[in-house]
Amino acid sequence: MNPAEKVERRIPSKQYECPKGLSLKLRELSYLSNLITLSRIAALPFIVIFLVNGSRHTALILMLLLLISDALDGYVARRLGQVSDIGKFLDPVCDKIALAVILITLYAIGSLPLWGFIVIVSRDVLILVGCLVLIKTKAVLYKSNTAGKITGFIFGMIICAFTINLTRIGTILLYVCIPALIVSFTIYLLRYIHAMKGE
Repeated sequence: MNPAEKVERRIPSKQYECPKGLSLKLRELSYLSNLITLSRIAALPFIVIFLVNGSRHTALILMLLLLISDALDGYVARRLGQVSDIGKFLDPVCDKIALAVILITLYAIGSLPLWGFIVIVSRDVLILVGCLVLIKTKAVLYKSNTAGKITGFIFGMIICAFTINLTRIGTILLYVCIPALIVSFTIYLLRYIHAMKGE
């Protein structure tokens, strides 16, 4: 029994198994579900421009559309039979890129405190690096855990609050998200350790 099979048996509902790492196929990139995912990256320059120019409510509308697309791409993939390795990889990566770009912009224009930026971005960077290592070495890609989804939802609320200058609410949410952030990161870390050990 190989290590990837062992991991799959221990936590079958929490991961994807990627044959030979990740099968990057041009045809899969053209799937509607994956195009919806990639649209989040395409929208980022516009969000940045609106934030920098002070059009915060317009930026907020685009951010909300990004959140809707995050739920829509998975539904479309299942509905149209377009679930793919590249889609499973692109979805969390695009989410983390979008989150990082928006947070950097909010910090750069003075809307987000430095400590909040560091807390959120460092957690996602570490998780992304761990995922890439697992894909490369163990051909395994994990789904987000429940705590991770809760944390991601709170992140979305934090971004929305700071975007429209609800600084006090945003700061409160930053403190609220810390326990969920710690729990979700710990779960990812334990999975990473078990996968690397072949358990």
